[in-house]
Formats: sequence, structure tokens, C-alpha cells
Amino acid sequence: MKFYFIGMIGILFAVCFGQCVTRNNVSYNLPEAMLPHVKQEYLSRCEKGKILYDINCAGCHNTKVKGKIVIPDFTPEQLKGYELRITNARHSETLTDTTVTEEELGIIMTFLTYKKKSNK
Repeated sequence: MKFYFIGMIGILFAVCFGQCVTRNNVSYNLPEAMLPHVKQEYLSRCEKGKILYDINCAGCHNTKVKGKIVIPDFTPEQLKGYELRITNARHSETLTDTTVTEEELGIIMTFLTYKKKSNK
């Protein structure tokens, strides 16, 4: 019975978590003039940002288009406004228990800034 219960929790977690996670690979638009080692650092930061976005943001901010989960395309102005809002205590009240640190927010912003547009 104990193993059945643990198995059911695992399945429930996978189903619920799967609804929030962006499964498709994401490509990035990094400046051509970036040096290779800098580009690698940004790619690594973008991938970390995608993971943080999936965990902390996707549940509320992703949309479904033609049956596919799509990460919104934010303009630079929207990202700046969101960065200001998320540091505001009122917005923090509506967030899940997993609040992001300033460092994590910066990593998420890097991901959202450089991900290729979804062309939805």
C-alpha cells in the first residue's frame, strides 16, 4: 500500500508539473558579435533561466496555442515593467510559495530577453 501511495504521488506530481513546463527546445537570438566564450556563458544562463521560468512563472504566464504550450514574447518595456512589479510587495502576494531572488529574476530576464520569438 505504501508503494502504491508513493507511486500515485509521483504520477500526480508528473502530471501537474508537466502542465507548467515548456517541453520544446528553445533557441536563442544572441548578438553575432559576441565572443564564443561569452556566448557560451549566455547560453548557460539562458538555459538556467528557462528552468527557473518553468518552475516559478510558466504556470501563470504560458499560453496554449493550437494545443502547444507557448512562452509569451515579452517586449523590453514589458520585461522592465515586470521586473519593477515583481519587486513590489503587492505582486509578491499573488506569487506561489517559490518566490525568486533578485539574482534568479535576472537569470529569468536573460532567458526571456534572448529566446527566439514564438511567432504565434
